[in-house]
Amino acid sequence: MRNHAIRLAVVSMLLPLFACVEQDEDKPTTDDLAAAKQNILTIAPTPRYPVNADLDGKVVYLGLDVEPLPVEPGKDVKLTHYWKVVAPPPGEGWKTFTHVEGPNKQSYINADHAPVQGKYPVGAWKAGDIVRDVHTIRIPAVWSSPVVEVYVGLWRGAQRMPIKSGAHDAEGRVLAASIPVRAVNAAEPRRRYLARLTTKAPKLDGKLDDPAWMEAPSTGPFVNTLTGAPVGQRTEAKILWDKKFLYVGFDNEDNDVWSDLTKRDDKLWTEEADEIMIDADGNGRTYVELQVAPNGNVFDTYLPERRRYEDSINPKLKPFSWNSKLTAKVHVDGTLNKRDDQDKGWTAELAIPLEDVKGMDDKSAVKLPPSPGDVWRINMYRMDQPKGKPQQAAGWSPPMVGDFHALDRFGELVFADADGKLPTPPLPMLAKMVGAKLSGKASNAPAPVAPGDRKVPAAAKRGEASGAGDKK
Repeated sequence: MRNHAIRLAVVSMLLPLFACVEQDEDKPTTDDLAAAKQNILTIAPTPRYPVNADLDGKVVYLGLDVEPLPVEPGKDVKLTHYWKVVAPPPGEGWKTFTHVEGPNKQSYINADHAPVQGKYPVGAWKAGDIVRDVHTIRIPAVWSSPVVEVYVGLWRGAQRMPIKSGAHDAEGRVLAASIPVRAVNAAEPRRRYLARLTTKAPKLDGKLDDPAWMEAPSTGPFVNTLTGAPVGQRTEAKILWDKKFLYVGFDNEDNDVWSDLTKRDDKLWTEEADEIMIDADGNGRTYVELQVAPNGNVFDTYLPERRRYEDSINPKLKPFSWNSKLTAKVHVDGTLNKRDDQDKGWTAELAIPLEDVKGMDDKSAVKLPPSPGDVWRINMYRMDQPKGKPQQAAGWSPPMVGDFHALDRFGELVFADADGKLPTPPLPMLAKMVGAKLSGKASNAPAPVAPGDRKVPAAAKRGEASGAGDKK
């Protein structure tokens, strides 16, 4: 979803994050300026990562220092940025941004902050200043990329300050550094769900009481998107399929069921919603995002790349103008939008036409309908906000970073037959799998899947405090 995304541990555990985080625009006080003075240098530094990027002739990004090196997943990293002011940026509202991610925009972290702990915002910068800005981020423990890429720049509203020279990408971001990451142990196994073929489509009423749903395995409880720890109100899901539809059922505990958004493609993730993202061809780029709110309202969008939307294909389109042909039904066990009583929960039932998983990609390589043994990449989330409490994000395969669009953390949807079984591999493949097991080598064949596997990542066992993850 947009930068759809909700709380980043290094920025805020409570507020939604967007492409660049809104920062405090208050004018610095006399005390702020006095405290910031030690970070306004008179001599240009020699940073470990020199950049010297020219931003519209107004500001030069000199470079970045990083401690420690190499960075280590699960531990704090101190970033020290150096900005040289040639001329104060024209107009009000300019802010710095800092984005951290792996190659190909994987595991994105929005680390925006006001410079010098908020004591010396861009609006106070003067010609000749060399501003030293120090802040700390934490690289997620599940980080799998060999490098951490840091991007910076200046932004105001929908505008980013143009970059005249220096390493940068097509999105107006200066590449501050590509930092090595210390190798860690093998990553946690990818979450997998075995979806049964149904011979009788469930009745779409939102109640999930059909025999097919009763027999389908559960995903087990969704967990905190940042830590993998249990969350306050349980959410589980089930998935079925036939030759025409993918059926998804969400079961949500909820003592305060509500939704104020009534227009299709409203920002449902800002209130309460269930969500599924589907990368059917597993290419790690194109995917669809579908949401349903407790009032039955729907959000749907196609993304040609991570966090890019259909209007990037055709500029005449408005964002989120692609419409799925899904049918979504909701049942509330309680009273919708009566905020002072005690509800029990709500269930949602989605019938997604298989063709919809292609979105707007006419050249998609996904095979439709799938066959038993085929695998798609998916993730599922639930947004919950009881009255008087902060919003909570829960996920099936927790991204462990502040971004629901962490495609490398999507789990696997494995298609099974009506008995919940997978086809037996051909004898040559079976022999290869056995040989790989005996030799201790990895096999490319799918690992066995336990229907209804309820295993929670190790982080959940630590009982860490809950908090939502960056959604948009």
